[in-house]
Amino acid sequence: MRRILEMLCKSEYMSGEDMSRELGMTRAAVWKKIEALRLEGWNIESAGKRGYHLDAGDHIDPVLWEHILKTEILGRQTNFYAYSLDSTNRQVKQMAMEGCAGGSLALCEEQTAGKGRLGRKWVSGPGVGLWHSLLLRPDLKPAQAPLVTFACACAMALALEKQGITGVRIKWPNDLILSGKKICGILNEVSCDMDQIEYLVLGVGLNVRKGSVPEELNDRAGCLEDFCLPPRRRDILADYLLEMETIMRQLELDGFEGMEKIYRDRSCTLGSRVRVIGSETFEGTAKDMDETGALLVEDEEGIVRRVLAGDVSVRGVMGYV
Repeated sequence: MRRILEMLCKSEYMSGEDMSRELGMTRAAVWKKIEALRLEGWNIESAGKRGYHLDAGDHIDPVLWEHILKTEILGRQTNFYAYSLDSTNRQVKQMAMEGCAGGSLALCEEQTAGKGRLGRKWVSGPGVGLWHSLLLRPDLKPAQAPLVTFACACAMALALEKQGITGVRIKWPNDLILSGKKICGILNEVSCDMDQIEYLVLGVGLNVRKGSVPEELNDRAGCLEDFCLPPRRRDILADYLLEMETIMRQLELDGFEGMEKIYRDRSCTLGSRVRVIGSETFEGTAKDMDETGALLVEDEEGIVRRVLAGDVSVRGVMGYV
């Protein structure tokens, strides 16, 4: 039945006769498969002599977006889709251990045990967000693994801009901010030894529609629908994968310098007063970043401290941003 969906995705209308000819089955057999797909929840309309039409809505099943990809590798390997998963990161880790190629992907409508940075829970309700994880096997040194998080933030910001969503900013190291509220979080988990990265799992949670943000977080988190008519999630995903592939190539060639301008131009942290929360909490001004992506914060005594993303949380002195 996947073949029928593929055919319907590539044509506005397709007649039962054309489908039966391409599939090598009777029109009655085609009709039975169409009915089975309808029972699965696919909205397939019949229009007289015009044939069958698929109204895909905002579905994110790979059959709906694999054919519009412009990437060479990302999204063109093993793409795992399920309505519900405990965690897309956990699914991709399993795929990595089974030998799946870099560029493989897992996505779902809801996560029942999604997680964010520093062990936080990530609420991932059904149909309201873009919950997915990407498997990467990059040509990078283990010390460069945190830079992939920066690459991801840049790629998603560019993808949203392509979809006409302006004003997206990056809160160091990896949160995407729109109108002062967090709309996207990124979780980077790496498996490596002293010399090389075996694989890297890059989880992304993008809040798209209302209902994606728990009420208790409304003061600092939001979704695209709060600010605009959101694009289809699969269109965002296709643009994100292309931007991510491009930026990862630059990262592998030139390190942080390969994406530094993209990141700096969208940063809402650099130049701002921040509070660093970790084993020691202090306030200061975010002055710069070094080639590893570490944040350089000048504290109240004028001492510049190097802050690593994996160790702390950085927030604005007057609020989340």
